[in-house]
Amino acid sequence: MSNDETPSARYRSLAQECIEAANAFPPGEERNVLLEMAEAWQRLADQYANATPPFRSGAGEQPVMQQQEQVQPKDEDETS
Repeated sequence: MSNDETPSARYRSLAQECIEAANAFPPGEERNVLLEMAEAWQRLADQYANATPPFRSGAGEQPVMQQQEQVQPKDEDETS
């Protein structure tokens, strides 16, 4: 994927490649699998195209971290 190509455009390109490959096969299981793959790539392209806010790769961004509380064992002396 080139730097100026969006994920949606890339997925549409992959869908088209699957369709072209499927056309090289006679009707049957192999062709059907490639057509199903094309549909999956197309669905992904549609999801990214319709996403709000636009998809961002997150390059250079730090992930959000969440602190978790750790349960500390109780001393036996404190139970009385």
